[in-house]
Amino acid sequence: MQIFQQLAGYSLGQADLVRRAMAKKKKKELMEQKDKFIYGAPAEGITGCVSKGIPEEVAAKIFGDMESFASYAFNKSHAAAYAVVAYRTAYLKAFYPKEFLAGILNDRIDKIEEISKYITYMKERNIEVLPPDINKSKDIFWVEGKGLRIGLGALRGVGQDAIAAVIKERNENGLFKDFSDFAVRCGKYVNKRIVESLIYAGAFDGFGYARSQFAAVYEEVLARVSARDKQSDSNQLSLFNITGGLEEMAIDIHYPDIPEYETMERLSKEKSVLGVYVSGHPFEKFLPYFKDKNFNCSMLAAFTEEEEGGAKTYTEISDGMPVTMGGMIAAYKKLKTRTGSFMAFVTVEDLYGTIECVCFPKVYDKIRSFLENDKVVSLSGKISIDDEKAPVIIVDKMTEFTLDEKQEATQTSVQKPQAENKSEAEKKLWLNVTGMDEADLDELMETLTFYAGDTSVVFVVDGKKMLCSQKVTVGKALMAELSGFLQENCIKLI
Repeated sequence: MQIFQQLAGYSLGQADLVRRAMAKKKKKELMEQKDKFIYGAPAEGITGCVSKGIPEEVAAKIFGDMESFASYAFNKSHAAAYAVVAYRTAYLKAFYPKEFLAGILNDRIDKIEEISKYITYMKERNIEVLPPDINKSKDIFWVEGKGLRIGLGALRGVGQDAIAAVIKERNENGLFKDFSDFAVRCGKYVNKRIVESLIYAGAFDGFGYARSQFAAVYEEVLARVSARDKQSDSNQLSLFNITGGLEEMAIDIHYPDIPEYETMERLSKEKSVLGVYVSGHPFEKFLPYFKDKNFNCSMLAAFTEEEEGGAKTYTEISDGMPVTMGGMIAAYKKLKTRTGSFMAFVTVEDLYGTIECVCFPKVYDKIRSFLENDKVVSLSGKISIDDEKAPVIIVDKMTEFTLDEKQEATQTSVQKPQAENKSEAEKKLWLNVTGMDEADLDELMETLTFYAGDTSVVFVVDGKKMLCSQKVTVGKALMAELSGFLQENCIKLI
C-alpha cells in the first residue's frame, strides 16, 4: 500500500483496493492498475510513477515484482496468529492425542458425517472407540481409559436439551437401574424417536437385554409412563386420594422372548444413528472369502513421512501397483463427464478403513445396477498415489459379491437326490467358472442379462460359491449360449 501511495500517488483508499485485489488473488483487478501505477490516471487523482521522475522500465519492474508476490502473498498478522495455533495444535495432537480428538469431535458434535470420519481415524490408530452408554456417556465425547466414550449428544435424532436433562437426572439421582427406571425418571424429557436412537446405538446394552427386545417394548413403556404422569398431575379425587395419596407405581416390563437382530440389521441400525459401525463390522462374515486379495486398507497406514515437506512414502503399496480387494460400498458419487457419459467415485470400506475408488465410464456402466451403500463388492485395479492426496484405486473391474448363507451353513455341494425333489422355481443354475479370464466373465455376465428371469445363478470358483446378482430364464437358447463359454460338466441346473 505504501508503494502505491508514495511512488504512484494513490490515496489510502485507492491503495487499499489494490491490497484487497491482491489478498483475494484477483489478478484481473490487479492488472487493471498497471497503467495507472506507471503512467497515472488524472481523472482519479492518481499521478503515476513516471510523473514523479521514476523511469518507466523501473516502474514496470516494481509492478512486476508486486504481481508475482501477489500470487503467494499472505497477511503477516494472520500468518503469525495461525502459526501459534498450528504449534499448539501439533503439541496437543502429539502428546494428548485422545484429548485432542475429543476436542475435535465435540466441535463437530452435531455433524454426524464428520464424526464418522474421525471415528474411522481413531480405529486406524488403535484408539479404542467406546460405545454410547446411558450410565457412562456424557453429552459430549470424553476420554475414558485407553479410548474415547461416544457422547450421547452425537447420536442422530436426539436433541441436545433432552440429553442434557437425562444426564442431569443421572448426576443428581444416581445411575439408572434398568430401562424401567430410565423411562420413569426421564420419560418427561425424551420422546419415542430419542429412545429409539438410544436403543439402536446400544446405549441400553448394559441392562442385559437385546436391542430387539427394547425396540419391541419401548413405545408401550413410554405410553404407560406418560399416562401415569398425567394421572399424578390431575387434581381429581380418586380412591387413592381418599386413602392417603396416590402411590408411585413402578413400571413392570415384560420383555418378549425374541432373538437379537441379525448382525447385518443390528449394525445397519447402529450406523444409522452413529454414522459408523462401533460394536462390530458387517464385513467380518465375508472376510474368509477375500483371503486371496492382495490389498486391504490397513496397508494405507504403513508409511514414512519426510521431515521437510511432509511427503509420505508408503511401504506396502506403490504408485501403479495392481491390487485386488473386497469390501463394502460406504458411499458413492456419480458425475457427468464432458462427453455426456457418467463415472463414479466409490468409497469402499473394509475392517481397517476406507479408500476411494475411481470408476470411469466403461466400468461405471457395468456397476451401476448394484451401486448402493452396504453392497459387498470384489474389485481389481491399480493404486494411484499423489503427494497431496490420499491414495485411490483406479478400478478395472468391480463385481457384486453375495454370500449364499444356505451353502455357507452346509459347506457341501448340492446332491442330485435332493435336487430331484425341487420344483423348477427352487432350482438354481450352477456355473463353474474356475479359470475363466475377466474378459470372458464380463461377456458371460452380459449374456445372462439377456435372459432375465426367476432362476438364481451360482458361480463356483475354485470350490467357492457366489450367488450372482442376475437371475435368468433357463431354456434351450440360454443353454446353447452357455456351452460356448463352459464345458457341459460345468453347467448344472439342480
